[in-house]
Amino acid sequence: MNLVIVFVLLSVFAWWESFLLWFLAFSAPERKKAKILEYEAKAISAIFLMFKYYAGFRIDFKNLVDEDIPQRFLLVSNHQSLLDIPLLMYLIPGGKRARFVAKQELAWGIPLISLLLRKAGHSLVRRKGDALHAIRSVEQMARRCIKEGSIPVIFPEGHRSQTGILGTFHSAGYRKILEVESLPILVVALEGGRYVRTLKDFFRNFGTSPYSVRFVGLMPPPANKREALRSLENARLMIDEALLGMRRLHSGRN
Repeated sequence: MNLVIVFVLLSVFAWWESFLLWFLAFSAPERKKAKILEYEAKAISAIFLMFKYYAGFRIDFKNLVDEDIPQRFLLVSNHQSLLDIPLLMYLIPGGKRARFVAKQELAWGIPLISLLLRKAGHSLVRRKGDALHAIRSVEQMARRCIKEGSIPVIFPEGHRSQTGILGTFHSAGYRKILEVESLPILVVALEGGRYVRTLKDFFRNFGTSPYSVRFVGLMPPPANKREALRSLENARLMIDEALLGMRRLHSGRN
């Protein structure tokens, strides 16, 4: 059944991408932007509609933040799967648009999704490339977020964890976003993506366990570089603790 889901979804996305490419080639700039945002929303809705009704996909979501989440914030999360991106876009409060710092390799090869990552204002950086170019790309994304009112999202690990073990948090992109705009920091922990990290894992495991998401902390905007580094360290500690708690909970259910 999971194979059927992937085939149907990718076929729909390929058709939508063909139409969107045609539209972008012949439309005025202001109409292009609106159409990109429209298809971004359609893609997210389609992903979760298919998962909900045909694969038994469950989101185990809890907001553990005691205070109200502000209109604008920087979202910081661990990273386990390609599904983390649409999942966070789906769960961001208030229907806000999200803009991600993601790896350049995602810019090609995934019907519709790669096109949207290229055209919708995300920051696509090479894992091993020009550091200055990467920081400039992150800065441009952060400025677009201010203009659009969208939410910047960063995975400080820089890549998906193969084992679920939390990796090193890199600070350069995180600090650059906060230099561009002083934002409170929403800390999010994701657990479950490690079981569907590859296509083979997806076919074998998807829908067998919940994808758990915890909003675990909200920190005030750092006042300087030192505070930014400390906040990133605190974010990692909060995520690590939340992951341990979710894994204990899931093991107790099994």
